[in-house]
Amino acid sequence: MSGHKFNIKKLEKLNNPHRIEMIDLEKIVENLKLRDNSLLVDIGAGTGIFSEKLLELIPKSNCYALDISREMIDWINLNRIPRLHGRLKASVMEESSISLKENLADLVFMITVHHELDDAIVLLKDAKRVLNEDGKILICDWKEGSHKHFVKKDKIVNDLKEAGFENIQEIDASEDLVCLIGY
Repeated sequence: MSGHKFNIKKLEKLNNPHRIEMIDLEKIVENLKLRDNSLLVDIGAGTGIFSEKLLELIPKSNCYALDISREMIDWINLNRIPRLHGRLKASVMEESSISLKENLADLVFMITVHHELDDAIVLLKDAKRVLNEDGKILICDWKEGSHKHFVKKDKIVNDLKEAGFENIQEIDASEDLVCLIGY
């Protein structure tokens, strides 16, 4: 079911506090074992709600919030960046290309995005390029049966492997989402 794109007219739905509550982000951060001054990249950032929460949980870290939608990036620039004191930068990206230098990031994360991708493997390979030697990728997406738009866990795992992520760990951090860490 990949290829479904989020309807920009439902932007405020992305700011629903339930989206943060449905994932135990503290547990995920604990499993990621990132240093305090990590560089994060949020792919498909939407309104940046997860960027902001991870910046809160990982002190002194910085984040690039990337999205294919100019409207989303404009919303982040207007509503999130002013209160994050330079720790968040937002920009428009191409769907299958991350316009950042290689070996830069400690973490690339995509939350409820994988099911929207037309070519997940191309994007995941580019995420691998952007990650530093110890970098990790976090993918959280809808479990089968929890939402009408989902990708089966096995497909996400296979996509990660095909993109070059050899070690993949599942974190039980949500009733509704499958959460995978690759490195």
